[in-house]
Amino acid sequence: MTNYQIKQNFRSLAFGGGTPLKAFLTACVVGTILTIINHGDAIIHGDNPHPLKVVLTYTVPFCVTTWGAITGKLQKVIAHVQDFLDSDKILELSFFNFENAITAAYYADENLNLIKVNQNFTKFFPALPNLEQTNFIKVLQELGVASQQITAFKTQLNQQGKVFIPKIDILINGQKRVFSLLSTKTVNDSFGFLNGVQGQFVDITNR
Repeated sequence: MTNYQIKQNFRSLAFGGGTPLKAFLTACVVGTILTIINHGDAIIHGDNPHPLKVVLTYTVPFCVTTWGAITGKLQKVIAHVQDFLDSDKILELSFFNFENAITAAYYADENLNLIKVNQNFTKFFPALPNLEQTNFIKVLQELGVASQQITAFKTQLNQQGKVFIPKIDILINGQKRVFSLLSTKTVNDSFGFLNGVQGQFVDITNR
């Protein structure tokens, strides 16, 4: 972005949408009230305040109002940008490192409802039904994970924001396989839809 564009954008934020008029009216009202409060008695007795003090009394609310309008507009711009961006594409990019991993990886929302799993997840656990929007706790139950381990998963995730269960026995097609489960909460201040839980099952059967 060029300097000219930056200046134009700033001018639009500071002077667009009637901001100067609103700031001027606010300064007139607030400045007059503050002048009366701070210097009313002196003015009545003929002792006028220094002109610089009067100017500052009116300038400060003008600047504060203008800055508040700018930051308010910026927040709206950021919100519109988030709406404009394709959340599905961003999720795919954020999940890219796990897409072709040799582990069974998943991504869930803050309530542990599955949003995305990689191909190995369905290969490792073929008996699971359609996983979209299925709660991950229900997935653990359907895989036959012990209730104590499920409780440990929820406790560690809530208290520490991450989970490591070194050994989980799961029966798949009549054969016992052993997995480790690693999960962590994801936090993104810019895109709220990236806040959730990401994790993976690691097959350690032959180790």
